Amino acid sequence: MTIRIGANPIGWTNDDLQEIGGTTPLETCLAEARQAGIEGMELGHKFPREPEALKAALAPFGLACVAGWHSIELLNRSAREEFDLAKPHRDLLRAMGTDVFIVAETSNCIHGRRDVPLSRRPKLAEGDWAGYGARITELAELLAAEGLRLC
Repeated sequence: MTIRIGANPIGWTNDDLQEIGGTTPLETCLAEARQAGIEGMELGHKFPREPEALKAALAPFGLACVAGWHSIELLNRSAREEFDLAKPHRDLLRAMGTDVFIVAETSNCIHGRRDVPLSRRPKLAEGDWAGYGARITELAELLAAEGLRLC
């Protein structure tokens, strides 16, 4: 089995609070990642979303796209709706030769809202976990049918 070492660009720039690392160019992130021995990068907000442009951005550094983050709202939408909304992201990952589809549940999220204390963050009620589990399982199955792994 071959293992590729990949990194998330959050060490250079932050997707949630974009002023953190906001002045750091994508090229700095990619060059420093390569210098550290990283072989591939997960997508971040500064990365192009068109396959050819993304390949052109990564190629000078010998880096691959190893994964891509996608925000989901399974508390507000069905698995099929989320799957359909993610079509551009799915297409990009496949075009880049990766099968790692990373998700984070962001329904009713408060990150980035500095006026809302963490004590008011959304919490899933005890009785809602089974339904949520069924929806995330369905999403994983839909992705797997296209050769993508939900992470």
